[in-house]
Amino acid sequence: MAKSDYITLLNLPGSVSFFAVTAMRDLMLPNMLGEEQHHILYWSGRDLATKLPVDETALPQLFNQIGFGTLTPLKQKRQERQYLLAGDVVATRIRTYDDPDFQLEAGFLAQSLQQVLGFAVEGGSAIQRRDQNVILTVVMDNQDSQPTADHLIDLATDDQQLP
Repeated sequence: MAKSDYITLLNLPGSVSFFAVTAMRDLMLPNMLGEEQHHILYWSGRDLATKLPVDETALPQLFNQIGFGTLTPLKQKRQERQYLLAGDVVATRIRTYDDPDFQLEAGFLAQSLQQVLGFAVEGGSAIQRRDQNVILTVVMDNQDSQPTADHLIDLATDDQQLP
C-alpha cells in the first residue's frame, strides 16, 4: 500500500520528462515483460485504478493528470462503451515506437468503471495509426455483480483542499 494519497502524489515537487516516462514504458518494460507485456500491463492498470477510484465523469481529468492522454467518450451501448484516447502523448508514442502498448490504459479504464458501476467490466485497446489515437473499448456484464469502491476521490473538491 502506498504511503501517499492522491493529493500528495499530485502535488509532488518537480517534474518528469516525457522522455523518461516513455523510455521506461516503451523501451524498458517490453524487454522485462516479454510476450506477457500486454497481459501484465492490463492487470497493472486495473490494480492502479483500485488505488485511484473516481466517478466516471472524472475519468478524463484523471487520465490527463496521470499522463495517459485525453480521454473522450465516443459511443455508448447497453453493454459496451468506446472511448477515444488522444493527445500529444498518445500520438508521439504511436509515431515513435513500433509496438506501443495501451493495455495499461485499457485495464485502468475497465477497473475504474467496474468499481463505480458495480458489475464486471473488461477492456481492450485498438491503435489507430492513421489518426494517431487509440480506441478503448469496454464490455460490461451487468449480470456479474462486483464490489464498488468504498470511497471515490472527488478531484474537484480534493484539488481545493490543497495546502
